[in-house]
Amino acid sequence: MRKEQIDSLIETALSGQGVDREQALFVGELDREELDYLFEGADRIRDKFKGADVKICSIVNAKSGKCPEDCGFCAQSSGFKTDSPEYGLMSVDEIVAAAKEAEAFGSNEFSIVASGTAVDDRKELDVLIEAIQKIKKETHLEVCASLGLMSLDNLKELKAAGLDRFHHNLETAASHFDQIVTTHNYRDEVAAVENAKQAGLHVCVGGIFGMGETYKQRVELAFDVRDLETQSFPINFLKPIEGTALEDMDYMDYYEALRTIALLRLVLPKMDLFVCGGREEILGEGQERLFAAGANGILGGNYLTTKGQDPQRDIEMIEKLGLRPVYEPG
Repeated sequence: MRKEQIDSLIETALSGQGVDREQALFVGELDREELDYLFEGADRIRDKFKGADVKICSIVNAKSGKCPEDCGFCAQSSGFKTDSPEYGLMSVDEIVAAAKEAEAFGSNEFSIVASGTAVDDRKELDVLIEAIQKIKKETHLEVCASLGLMSLDNLKELKAAGLDRFHHNLETAASHFDQIVTTHNYRDEVAAVENAKQAGLHVCVGGIFGMGETYKQRVELAFDVRDLETQSFPINFLKPIEGTALEDMDYMDYYEALRTIALLRLVLPKMDLFVCGGREEILGEGQERLFAAGANGILGGNYLTTKGQDPQRDIEMIEKLGLRPVYEPG
């Protein structure tokens, strides 16, 4: 076992600076025994910078389907025939009710997600503004939104209404992007992130793993996110959905998923790492190890178009590990 090299990675990350690209690529060479040893160190990094707190984020699929984009993984693209629901933007009361339900089972962050290239219709923006104001007034939740390729002006309006955070995934590495999406480009994704930063929002930027990318491309995405200097990274694992362009992809291997989480903790030692889509399918009964691999947050409840684990089971899993679900934003 290459303990000295692994120890060097851990010590670098424990110092607060992420590992360099060569070190990150080395993680891709580790066998299972070495990975188990690496996870012990990744757990120490998580504990040093995040302590025992586990953040729980919830989302509401506030507007679903009929999206003109062709993201190959997404059931909501109008170019694919799937069983994904289709409906317009929810009402203010419906969005606020979903937020209160999320808070009741332990979420500290709540994200409003809407399908489409962007939300730029005036009536829809007004609904979002009123919903955000009410959530901030009537709950303790941190409010996030995932609304596509938003303009700077519209993001400033949402920020003024009380929006705390904006979520926008880069999806995959720049070198792999055109294999997944053709209706817009990687630069458009980065521009949306930069707009959110300029609007004064905290920004949550991650991707989806297991879409045919190489390990080197996972490293590429990790360093692109580090360069953007954002605050949170949602880690998603592809759940192939019938009718989408990626329906025939295999699920990622269990250890490969844990390796990916540990890679991100080493590159981004101080960042919040949330394990979101694909958690149950990929990690199954062994999903408690996601925390040892370096994650400090999960997406609780249901996902956009698929069901998630019972929220109470998530709370029990976290507490059984001696960790602490975070109930209110800090």
